[in-house]
Parts: sequence; C-alpha cells; structure tokens
Amino acid sequence: MKVLSITAKAISICKERLIVLAIACLTLFACQKESSSMNKGSNLSGASVSAIDNASKGKQDLQILFVTNRDGNDEIYAMNIDGSGQVRLTDNSTADGHPVWSPDGQQIAFVSSIDGNKEICIMNANGTGLRNLTNTPNADEVNPNWSANGRGIVFSSNRDGNWEIYVSNSGGNQLTRLTQNTFTDDWPVVSPDGSKIAVHSTRGTTGTDVYVMNADGSNVVQLANTSALDQMPTWSPGGSKIAFMSSRDGNAEIYVMNANGTEQMNITHSSTSSDGRPAWSHTQNKITFMSTRNGNMEIYLMNADGSNQIRLTNNTIPDDFPNIK
Repeated sequence: MKVLSITAKAISICKERLIVLAIACLTLFACQKESSSMNKGSNLSGASVSAIDNASKGKQDLQILFVTNRDGNDEIYAMNIDGSGQVRLTDNSTADGHPVWSPDGQQIAFVSSIDGNKEICIMNANGTGLRNLTNTPNADEVNPNWSANGRGIVFSSNRDGNWEIYVSNSGGNQLTRLTQNTFTDDWPVVSPDGSKIAVHSTRGTTGTDVYVMNADGSNVVQLANTSALDQMPTWSPGGSKIAFMSSRDGNAEIYVMNANGTEQMNITHSSTSSDGRPAWSHTQNKITFMSTRNGNMEIYLMNADGSNQIRLTNNTIPDDFPNIK
C-alpha cells in the first residue's frame, strides 16, 4: 500500500479549516492537550479505587457520557439523563476524549493520549478495565464508534499519512483500512443495522460534507453538499435519519435529514451560539449535543424533532462530546 504524503497545499487548506472550526468552537478532532509520556500514563486503570467504591453501582445505570476538564485535564464523566449524578470515570494525567457507549451499554470506547499521541481505548462502563486498542505510538487515532454488534470499532487514523477510516475488532488484532484518498475522512458512525457508515470528509469541492458508504468502504455517496461545514453525523435508532452539525446558517446548528440526504432541516435554531457534536440515543428518540448558548460549552438534551431543549450541565468549565445510550 502506498503511503500518502501531505502536500504543502493540503496543509494550508487544513489550517484554514481548523481556524474556522476554532471560531465556531467546534474542532474537527479530539481535544488537543499536552499529554505525559507512556511511563507517566501507565497507571491508566479508569476511575480511582475510592471513586469506584463510592459510586460503582450507580455508574452502571448512568445514561450520558461527556468530557470535561473541571478537574484539571480532560476526563470522561457520566451522568443521568436529567443531568444529575455526575461521576468521573477516568482519573489520570493524560487527556481523554470522545467517549461512546457500546451497543449493550457495558463498555466505553474513547480517545486517550496515553503514548504522547492519541489512541483508541476501551473500558468497562464503570471506568475499570482500561486497555489500549490501537497501540500506534507514531500516529493518532480519533473519533471511535462501535459496530452494530459491538464486536468492532471504527475510527479515523493518520497512520498512513492522512486521515482515513479504519475498523478494528474489539481485541485490536484485526485491522482493516476502509478509505484511501488524499482527503480527510473522519467521524465514522455505523448504522444500526451495520450495513452503512456515515462520515464527514473534505473530499467534496468546499468545506466538509457528510457522506455514507457501505460497511466495507465501498459505494461512497455524498449526502450533505453545501459551501459550509457539514459534519459529525449520527444515526437515528432505526437508521432512517441522520443528525449532523452544519454552519450553513452562519453559525453551527444541528440538522436532521433522511438517510438518503433528503429533507435537511435545522432543529436547534439557536442563531447566536454554536451547537454541535450531536449523538442520537441507541434506544430513545433523544439527541444530546454541545452548545455555547449560555456562554461556554455545555451539554444539552432534546427530542429528535428539536423540541424540549434542556441544559444538563451548568458550570464555568467547558463540557463537550456528549454520548447517550
């Protein structure tokens, strides 16, 4: 396989897009924090023993994951669907980000900078049993998502020169590259029936757009095609719709469309803020998302039609990357 190099032109384009994303408070990739060496991060065992003793039973029933640096660096927390019972699941000196529930709710995949770079890790729902899935110290892996049966994980990696989509079994010993082009392919999410993967990509003519492809990477079809940023897709429980973030209205909003790309509709209508990173529940017609409408990044919950938007976190520290069972 030919290793693709990043040209100066591609680097310039990427920088311009990252600047736009920073203004919108929606970075394309996981949190960019300085991390410690593997030796310093080798004690990654999930939550501390005392924390597990105090709240391990309750953690199994929590519904929403999110990321916050309220304790000094980015850590993964969980909370009830009404925002109560917020507990810390990871406790280490490195940045942890973008957690996602397994389909059965028993495991969590997430990004951790345990090698001085970003790796895909897995832990139990209560924060115990952490293990590094990818183990690629010379590359970054970001934005994981589980396969429909919970036996595999898709993610984006730059191990071959630019950001492409890969799938690994949950043991980490079988890896398949699904995309191969000179553009950025990122944020893969698997459809509920396992047959499709939605991504956002720069392979279009402008910005980032939402695409869908077969589970093996074939038959890539563009769904959202605007001059704005269309990103961060998430499937409805039945697979008939996709929610995503779009900046087509001048700011970041959550949109919903049919799985074939038709009937794209703004459902957040918050013209003075940035709304992004939607996550559709596996079992409920609910969507969690991040919004800056109250001055900093907080976690919100709403119905799938955009009604009943409720703020779940409320503090001066940014809360981000929500994921709901």
